[in-house]
Amino acid sequence: MPTVRVAVFDLGSSSFHLMVVDAFRDGRMESVLRRRSFLHLGTEVARTGGVPGDRSALAVRTVKRLHAYAEDAGADVVVAMATAALRDADNGRDLIARMERILGSPINLLSGEEEARLCFLGQRAGVWVGEDPVLGLDLGGGSLEGGIGTIDSVTAVASVALGTARIRGELNTGDRLSEGERAAVRELTLQRSEPIADMLAGCPKAAERVIASGGTVRALARLALGLHRPASKSGSSSATSVNQIEVPAGQLRDLADRLATMDPDARMALPGIQARRAPLLPIGAVVLSTLVDHLGLPGLVVSEWGLREGAVLDGLSLPAAGI
Repeated sequence: MPTVRVAVFDLGSSSFHLMVVDAFRDGRMESVLRRRSFLHLGTEVARTGGVPGDRSALAVRTVKRLHAYAEDAGADVVVAMATAALRDADNGRDLIARMERILGSPINLLSGEEEARLCFLGQRAGVWVGEDPVLGLDLGGGSLEGGIGTIDSVTAVASVALGTARIRGELNTGDRLSEGERAAVRELTLQRSEPIADMLAGCPKAAERVIASGGTVRALARLALGLHRPASKSGSSSATSVNQIEVPAGQLRDLADRLATMDPDARMALPGIQARRAPLLPIGAVVLSTLVDHLGLPGLVVSEWGLREGAVLDGLSLPAAGI
């Protein structure tokens, strides 16, 4: 029997997610439903400092719709959290208050460090982690989170302003990344990733195994699989599981080079590319390829579990049993 049915509202910088799971006492989770709406709040916050009125109204409508799904699913517990865009927006707290009235539950406005800790809890439950320390990275729309730890502990965390939606808003990049825009993304990555480099300097062994999560990471892994394996006759490649898939550093560089020079139509013709994620994917590929080169990482091991699963494990004090 499941311990509890949990609804997780993840009010992120690129999209709002609802995840409903049955959580078991041993840390396992069985998916009940998932819903997602892309709002790209992080881009607007980076451009203007706040969430514009039309986007605020859309955010409220989206939460109403997601709340109705959670009610229909019969959730016993609600976990609601907001991340970088609402953390940074000058009207973020006012918007959160409006959404709290809809949910009838408090929304936890996560600090960057708390977000990084929860991401690591989810990552280490989603893939194999032994007794040696590992590095966890989560690339979102508003920020990049990093954590170092083992299966039993989290020893260091950091959060930096390197989200894909944020960068697009700051640099006002086009549909294709020019060489100048790519250079600007690389420079931002080098400048802002120093807290993660400092964290890794204190535990260099963690660089030997790097776990990565987030929608951009999963999308790049599916693209890498689609380009190197024949398409499945059953189902879409966008639904292919990429958990524990390894993406080497060289492959990340190749993907970054390929995506940057493509127009949107050519990008959409690639296997597994989703229309609403396509504009941000080249930025994410440049960030990740620059990061692995700068930190001397061998590549990334993909975890399909991250922030939301970590919040369930943490909120219910469940062990990291994994998938």
